[in-house]
Amino acid sequence: MGIPIFLSGNFGEPRANHFHSGIDIKTGGVPGVPVRSVAPGYVSRIKVEPGGYGQALYLNHPNGYTSVYAHLQSFNKNIAEFVKHEQYRRESFSVDLFPESSRFPVEAGQVIASSGNSGSSQGPHLHFEIRDTHSENPINPLIQALRVLDHTAPVMERIVIYSLGRHKEWIKPLDLNLTKGSSGVYTTRNSQPLPLDHRSGIGIQLYELIDGSANRCGVYQLQGYLDDELFFESLMDEFSFAETRYMNSYMDYRIYQIEGRYVLKLFVEPNNRSSIYHFTKNNGILVVRDSSVHELKIVALDVAGNQSVARCQVRLNPSDFKKDPDYLPTYNAFFSFAESNHFSADGLEIDLPRGALYDDLYFKYLIEPTPDGCYSPLHRVHKNTTPLHQFFTLRIRPEKIPEPLKSKAQIVELDSDGRFSAVGGRWEGEMLTVRVRSFGDYTVMLDTIPPLIRAANFSLEEDLQNLETIRFIISDDLSGIHRYRGELDGKWILMEYDQKNRLLKYTWDATRVDPRKTHRLTIQVDDQAGNSLSTSYQFYR
Repeated sequence: MGIPIFLSGNFGEPRANHFHSGIDIKTGGVPGVPVRSVAPGYVSRIKVEPGGYGQALYLNHPNGYTSVYAHLQSFNKNIAEFVKHEQYRRESFSVDLFPESSRFPVEAGQVIASSGNSGSSQGPHLHFEIRDTHSENPINPLIQALRVLDHTAPVMERIVIYSLGRHKEWIKPLDLNLTKGSSGVYTTRNSQPLPLDHRSGIGIQLYELIDGSANRCGVYQLQGYLDDELFFESLMDEFSFAETRYMNSYMDYRIYQIEGRYVLKLFVEPNNRSSIYHFTKNNGILVVRDSSVHELKIVALDVAGNQSVARCQVRLNPSDFKKDPDYLPTYNAFFSFAESNHFSADGLEIDLPRGALYDDLYFKYLIEPTPDGCYSPLHRVHKNTTPLHQFFTLRIRPEKIPEPLKSKAQIVELDSDGRFSAVGGRWEGEMLTVRVRSFGDYTVMLDTIPPLIRAANFSLEEDLQNLETIRFIISDDLSGIHRYRGELDGKWILMEYDQKNRLLKYTWDATRVDPRKTHRLTIQVDDQAGNSLSTSYQFYR
């Protein structure tokens, strides 16, 4: 890129619902830095989307690897012209293109794009990946492609001890601070041995710092030892996108949902099949039967080989583990992770496919009165702090929806801040049905309000005579934007959609518009419930 390489994110670091599949390269807080091919090859894929990777390029290389460049601001001239032609041909801003290998050959160091902030990016940077071309598995770029300066060992913050007995979700974990001693080893302040249950698991809250950046990144290698015997090892070399959601099991999902902290677990739940686990003894579960004092050691390493160690004495002491006040010892059903599970109550049905759960679950359900403005009771479907690996089917029977308004019905989720968000819904007899991927609080609302369209950089139609880029803010209050269409003089025009900023923009294209005439610009936006809004502007240019 012609700039020093500093990272704001690294490979495999914890993210909500996924492992980070590449590295994030800082660009000084600005877009527009030239991006060059890391090696010779050809452009194999070009993708443009409002969210996700935004504008992205995929390059195949002769050595069997693919490099990926995402959140781009623009492509080089030849690629940009090809993409624009396809967007107009398909009348779609979003495209996923697979040009022939001879169409865009590239040399090492050739400028292919400029960095940006497109898609779901939260700030200007380049997201860079290396993938195995055949399997499409992402591979750690800091091992395969490049090195960065890193002289800082991982930082350890807290250790968590879990009771893993039969009703483990009812027992409150022990969550303790770690401090770095004069010897450089992390310990707890408690001079007494830490307690273990008969079956225990260990968690560690930690992060990696890389030279030139204050961003907290993920660790490369994590090991657990009991009395110097290895019981757990994870390694962030490679994974598949099919297993990326296992991150929700690798970390303590409940702590993340409630507090936003990343605690990594040195034990493996029964339905966590991630390939990052290079070794586990008894799935990392510590089974202690004697009352002797044992030594627990946790080792964290980064790609550069910097190492941090935590040491604690532990001893069997089940009485130190108390009931969690958030988990009352009552439940409505027992769900096995190895089987499909069905539950029904008055006005509610759920079907969880086999493999949706990471572990067996004592399922809890409550029904509460219908919230204001809603059309069904509030169904509390377990807790959103329990992660799910797959979608499950949720059915709710609404109350007294007039027949003409049934098409506007949406199942909605109520979050902890009292806000509703639609998750969709289609009718199956008297039940509104949707597939969702999280437990939570659900009810039914009607979406009868069309989206909003607001001019962002002009106030009068006459202003359009001189603007090179015309911008609109589009939004919807419940079900969300489904599609949009822009037309100039009755013909489709390319309008770029920045989903995170709700921004729709058109850049004047003099090669496609007749000059010196009166034009009509029309914008139509539809939401997921079928509500539509159209607005038009007339101007001379």
